[in-house]
Amino acid sequence: MITTDSERDWMSPILGSWRAQRAWVLAHQLAIVRTAAPTGNESARAALLQRDWHHWGHIVARDHVGNVITRVQPTSMTVEHDRAPVVCLAHLDTVFGADVPLTVRRDGTRTYCPGIGDNGRGLAAMSVLARVLQHPAVRTRLRRAVELVLTVGEEGEGNLRGATRWFDDAAGRGIVPLAAVAIDGPGDRSIVHHAAGSRRWRLTFTGVGGHSWANAATPNPVHAAGACIAAIARLAEASRPYGVVTVTRMQGGEHLTGVPMQAWIDVDMRSLDPDRLRTLSDEVRRIATRAVQDESQRMPTQALHVAITTLGDRPAGNIDDRHPLVIAAASATRAVGREPQSASASTDANVPLSRGIPAIAIGAGGSGSASHTADEWYDDTDSDIGLERVIRLIVALGMAERL
Repeated sequence: MITTDSERDWMSPILGSWRAQRAWVLAHQLAIVRTAAPTGNESARAALLQRDWHHWGHIVARDHVGNVITRVQPTSMTVEHDRAPVVCLAHLDTVFGADVPLTVRRDGTRTYCPGIGDNGRGLAAMSVLARVLQHPAVRTRLRRAVELVLTVGEEGEGNLRGATRWFDDAAGRGIVPLAAVAIDGPGDRSIVHHAAGSRRWRLTFTGVGGHSWANAATPNPVHAAGACIAAIARLAEASRPYGVVTVTRMQGGEHLTGVPMQAWIDVDMRSLDPDRLRTLSDEVRRIATRAVQDESQRMPTQALHVAITTLGDRPAGNIDDRHPLVIAAASATRAVGREPQSASASTDANVPLSRGIPAIAIGAGGSGSASHTADEWYDDTDSDIGLERVIRLIVALGMAERL
């Protein structure tokens, strides 16, 4: 049995100390979000956190893709050090390019800055964990190691690159974690134990092009792309709630007075069900092929072509709400006075879940909204509640004999 409730009186001084340090946690969070970390270029933020963790006494490593990793070992001599570890992950990257201003603005209890919640809050919580797990009262009670991993490439086209690399490396060393917890964004109620799988495709339509008057009958890639978008919109309407299909970007044409030679659209397909995701993919492929055929009918000798490029492929997975890991997270949630809520999302937890490793994602306290936009905001009110939930859960898992 995993215990996370208030009977663990020995934790009260530790938790009380961090309640009193809310201002420090928020200041650390702001320092993190002011350091740009576009997907694929997270090195400055990684270096910032690596320096901090090293200063706090951790041995910190960077792997070949850029993940920041530290491992907290139990200090008890009676503990078997080859026990399956607990792994805790938080992603370093944001969806914003290097040119997006990371300006912090306050309005009442809200603080605005791109990436301040996703995943500035999760990273700040990981730093708190890095310090809590070093506490002698914690380390002497751990029965297994806790590995903290700051991952690269979680967002968008990063395609969960950092998490995938960590679990690949662990498998290569014969390590199967007891459990994995992704800390992602604010919040103190949700427990994500359903991982939404996704496929992201670019559909590129090409043709011979020509003059918009003299070659008006030439098959038009933009027209085909438009027909494809309209059909995907109808598919999206029919697919909900079991699947989601969204055209997220489009581009095409070379100049104002010419039949285009090329057009492309990006499509994001998601589902909790791997079979449904495959069906959606087949439907989108069929729609694209049909759009090219229909547009090419007038002039088959100059037929259009469509190419599909995979931009991302995230696995789906889930564990039941009766699983001991979910029960432990729910217990930690109730211990801080919140009612747990089951949720689904796409996070670093997708990777372990797809491999049969128990995993969840939870928030790190406070509240916020407008993630992935320039108007993203975070409210630090009662943020210590969610942070306490994170601490209780990870410490409980580190102390667990088994799940």
